[in-house]
This record gives sequence, C-alpha cells and structure tokens, in this order.
Amino acid sequence: MQIWFGFYAMIGAAAATLMGLLFVAVSLNSAAILNEEHGHSRRLAEQAFQNYVTVLSVSLFALFPSLSLPQFSLVTLMVTGTSGVWVLKRLYEFFKKTHGTTRMKSLRRQMFSLVGFGMLMYATGSMAGNRGDWRNLLAAAVVVLLLAATRASWVLLISIAALKPTG
Repeated sequence: MQIWFGFYAMIGAAAATLMGLLFVAVSLNSAAILNEEHGHSRRLAEQAFQNYVTVLSVSLFALFPSLSLPQFSLVTLMVTGTSGVWVLKRLYEFFKKTHGTTRMKSLRRQMFSLVGFGMLMYATGSMAGNRGDWRNLLAAAVVVLLLAATRASWVLLISIAALKPTG
C-alpha cells in the first residue's frame, strides 16, 4: 500500500475537511436539519456524514504501516459491511417516507452511495479472499463515495437555503 500513500493521504484529508464543514453547516442550521418536519435534510446530512466517515476510515486503514494487503482488505470489508447495512436502512427509509415522483429522485440521490459501497465491498472482498489485486477499484470506490458525499452536502445546503426566509 506504500505506493498509494499520497492518494490516501490526500483523499483522507479532503474527507476530513469536508466532514468538518458539514459539522459546521449542521451546527449552524441544526433546527432546520434535525427537525423531524425536515427529515429529508437530516437524511441528507446522515448520507454525507456516513460517506465521509467511510472514506476517512479506508484512508486511515490504507495509511496504517503494518497492515498487509489481506489484513487491510479484511478490516476495510468489515467496516464497509457495517456501513453498508446503514446505507440499506437509509434507502429503505427513503422509499418508506417518500411518495410519487420523489421516490425516483431519492433513488437517484442514493445511487452514487450505493455504487460506491458496492465497489468498495467487491474490491475488499476480492482482495481479502485472495482473488486478485483490486486496489484500483478500491481507489475509484473511495472517490465515488467522496463525490457522493459532497453532492449530498451540496443538496443539503440548497435545501437549507430554501427553508430560510428571504428579504
């Protein structure tokens, strides 16, 4: 994993920075985001936070100096699998609490996270099972998750702005 040091250091720093900005946005707008009435905003914040945490976790594991590739893959697979359960739970909640055309919109918004988690689980599962070197797919997966989290954060900021009175 040594040759990947720069990549994981950079993507981990980006995830940590963006997660910090998400905390600031949520803190400054907690009434609008955490209110049950605006559950959509809360779920957006949860999605972004979870993706940032996953990217940061994978980056930290990749930078851990004494983990072999199979050990790294197994640890990452376990963390990703746990996070994946929450992704599926969140997807279920979206379908349960949305109606009409907003279901398709919700699915589109969740799709990048689902694809990223799927890529991550496939890559780490394959490497943990000694079925090849999937580090390129792993790197692509964390980029997809970082972009999905950033997109969710952006949609969250737009929805917060729409809640605030103008003028």
